[in-house]
Order: sequence, then structure tokens, then C-alpha cells
Amino acid sequence: MRILVVHGQQLEHYPPVRNLIDVLTRNGHLVTLITKCNDKPAVPFQKRLRVIRLPDNDNQRSIANAAAYFRKRDMMRTLVKREMTKHDILWTTTDSTVRDLGNTVLGYRHVMQLMELIEDMPAFPGLNRPGLGIKKYAQRAHRVVVPEYNRAHIQKAWWELKELPYVLPNKMSSVNLPEPPEEIRHVLDSLDAETRKIILYQGSFKGDRDLDVFAQATELLNDRYVLYIMGSDTEERRSLCARHPDINYIPFIAPPHHLHITRRAHIGLLPYVPEKVGFNSILNALYCAPNKIFEFSGFGVPMIGNDVPGLTIPFEQHNIGRVRRRGDANEICTLIEEIESSYEQMSRNCRHYFAGIDLDKTVNEILI
Repeated sequence: MRILVVHGQQLEHYPPVRNLIDVLTRNGHLVTLITKCNDKPAVPFQKRLRVIRLPDNDNQRSIANAAAYFRKRDMMRTLVKREMTKHDILWTTTDSTVRDLGNTVLGYRHVMQLMELIEDMPAFPGLNRPGLGIKKYAQRAHRVVVPEYNRAHIQKAWWELKELPYVLPNKMSSVNLPEPPEEIRHVLDSLDAETRKIILYQGSFKGDRDLDVFAQATELLNDRYVLYIMGSDTEERRSLCARHPDINYIPFIAPPHHLHITRRAHIGLLPYVPEKVGFNSILNALYCAPNKIFEFSGFGVPMIGNDVPGLTIPFEQHNIGRVRRRGDANEICTLIEEIESSYEQMSRNCRHYFAGIDLDKTVNEILI
């Protein structure tokens, strides 16, 4: 089958999209990917992947950049119309991509994948009004795809869908990693030389992450544990490290090479706090669907997260992590001790949980 995957954002910041490309190509599909990217993604079946690069200049913070956004949008629509004359399915990966393509998606067999939980979004970037009315695209899509079960039911209710969206977890496609690039080897050497056990957070530093209390807990245990955080540098990150100078910061590393850091963790952090960020629903963090739960579990790394359904349910059902309920540093220290008391079993549980998710089966069901 020939599949046109359109991802209007920077590919390097969306590991689930790369995972999707891996799954599609290894299952024999021919994929054309329209996206912003620095390099062609390294996938096992390169001959089945063709990449069309979009310009990366739509900041939307000035008249010039707004004009660049509309040029990119028009380019995307033209490309899709041209490419869909020789493809069977149009697969969009984000709500913003659907907005960019607009009514163009309605003419094709469209798989509408969502990374976040949203009810609606602005019709134009940077503006609050008017709303896009995105549900009309979902109602006419061949398939709607979300990364978590509760989100499927919420989107179905919000958008009055006839069918429940398919659940495609944000699982990485393989734990087999390519050789790390030379520019990150000094980071890996530093981690390998670390004598304390590494507690690791990888991700954004927005308001729906609660890292201060984890830093406080690590400070109480700093003779045995050390906190590393990794992600794009922001004012929030700098402020966090100023408050907690014992934190070790690792700049953003593009997927899949960031997993070389993940596999060296002893305990992984998933500090999701229900808070409204952008146009995402406040339920987005409550029913979180982090790719990190699979990245950590794939390498047998037990986790600590906040008490939200998206974490509590898999943690407790599969015994792969612990959730904090009181919110203080002493509780986190206790949770770390609980994990240590059954670490080997929890590590095995993590790997079993990871192995139990069959991405290939789900993707092929979506394509039927």
C-alpha cells in the first residue's frame, strides 16, 4: 500500500511519528513523508521511504513569518493534491497538520492521528478566535487515531463520532538503537562514569510538569542518587536549575539517539500535572499518553509519576512504577525505596509490558 504521511511540524520533536514510519515501512508499505526535518529519518527499510522537506521558517510572531506560514500551508496543500494521485491513504499526524491542510483532507481516505487531547483549536496559529471546528474533519475521516484508551472515548463524545477512535500507543518501534553520533559520546561517557543511581526526566519544561519536588527528593538522597533532566533549553529549565543547582542538565538530543540516555537511567520520571497548556484540553495531562512510559519500560526502567489515570492505571496493573499522591519530597523518597525493594521484578515487568503492545497489528488494522 502507498501511504502519504504528512507531519507539518519538526520531525525531530515527535518520536511517535518516526515510530509510525518504522512500522509502516517494515510492514512492506511504501511511504512518502512530508515534514520539516534536518535529515532523512534513519529507518530499517530506507528504500520504502521518500521524504519531501517543508521550509522551517513559520514562527508566526511577525507579519513576515505569518506570510511564511501561509506559503508553507499552500505548499502542503499543493503537495498533498499532487502526491495523492499516486497514494492510497493520507495519514496526518497532528491536529495542526489537519488545520494546515484544511478541506484538502476531505477528498481522500484520511487517517487522522492526534498526539494531544483537544476539543477544538484556533483556525490560525497565534490567534484565539475563530475556532477551526476540527471535529468536522474527524467525522469524515476514514480512521481517527489517539494514543490512549480514555482519550478515545473523550474524543468520541466531544466530536460525536460514530466509531471509537483506534488506540495506537506512543510506543517506540524497537529497543535496537543505531550507533550514537560522535557529538553525544562525551555525554554517554559522563553518565557511564556516574557513581550514583540516575533518576532521569526527558521532555519539556512547561507548566504541566512538576519537577521541583523530585529535585528536592534527590537532594535528600544525593549521596546515592542524582537527578538528570534532558530537553530543549528554556527559561523554565534555567529557572529550575537555578533553584536546584545539583540538577544535571543534558541538552536536547534528537530521536532515536535520546534513547541512549534513557537506557542508562535507574528510575524514570513522568511528572504530569493537569494544567491547561496552549489549546490542549486540561484533561490532556490527566489522561497522558507519554512515549516515555514505553521508552523507560522498553529498557526495564521502573518509573515514578503523578497520580493521574494515564499513569496510575498501567503502573498498578503491571507493577512498573509508583505514583505520588501527597506531593512532598519525603513521599518520593519512600517511593524510591519501594522500587529498590523489588527492583529486579519491576524491571522485568517493564520489559514484559513493553513487549505486550503490538504496534504492527494495530497499524495494519487501522489501514484496513
